Amino acid sequence: MNCVIDKSILFHLRQGKKAEVIRRYIKMKYRVNMDISALKERVKNLNSQLELT
Repeated sequence: MNCVIDKSILFHLRQGKKAEVIRRYIKMKYRVNMDISALKERVKNLNSQLELT
């Protein structure tokens, strides 16, 4: 499930969506509550992983 959410976050960020919009989308689609700070930290970790590959 984490992989699906991560892919969804990256997809919407590339489209230029704001963090608040992505948070609401994840809450509606996957029924997972996530703080904005947690979302930003997740994006930061994803970016560092993408740089390593």
